[in-house]
Amino acid sequence: MNGDKAFDDFLSIDTMECIGAERPTEDNNIYQATYYRDLVTIFDMVSMEPEDTLVDFGCGLGRVLFYGNSRHYCRTTGIEADRQVYDKLLENAAGYQKRFYDQEDRMLFYNMPAQEYEIADGDNYFYFFNPFSAEIFRSVIDNIIDSVSRCPRDIYLMLYYPTFEYQKVMRDSRYFVLKNIVKLSGYDEDPDEKVYVYHMSRYFV
Repeated sequence: MNGDKAFDDFLSIDTMECIGAERPTEDNNIYQATYYRDLVTIFDMVSMEPEDTLVDFGCGLGRVLFYGNSRHYCRTTGIEADRQVYDKLLENAAGYQKRFYDQEDRMLFYNMPAQEYEIADGDNYFYFFNPFSAEIFRSVIDNIIDSVSRCPRDIYLMLYYPTFEYQKVMRDSRYFVLKNIVKLSGYDEDPDEKVYVYHMSRYFV
């Protein structure tokens, strides 16, 4: 916990607060942040360049986006459906961009349902921490596939602690290949503490 607070302070953000809906709805789950120690492990295994774009669906208060940008200087896009969480996300963005002022034009944030976000031609890394129902997740995956059909490029998905339903969506897809499973800090106590990394080649669609 102290390590997370230190990372927040360095990034000039506050992602320690529990905010938003107190219980999951039919479509959306409760906001939960990924531990920074696990983000370090994930981004050690998944390298990005400044020309890449990281999209976090159900981005919450933005921890993944701000950490990813500070480490790789990649472009970032956050999609958050909860208005209360989104307002706090914008506060964090303002704090972060005062410290990393040259990154303001490389970060986008949207308050909208995930399935309504139009995948941009440059979006190529996607992060999910079970933010919504499997039905919405399937719609988002279909949108990504359609986007690659329109603008061919390689795609990477990072699924943290994926539910059985999320894993089934990926197994049902004929476009994505499981490339890596990254074990995280709590793996010894909970074997589900891991990230599944999927790849879709630009030549698959």
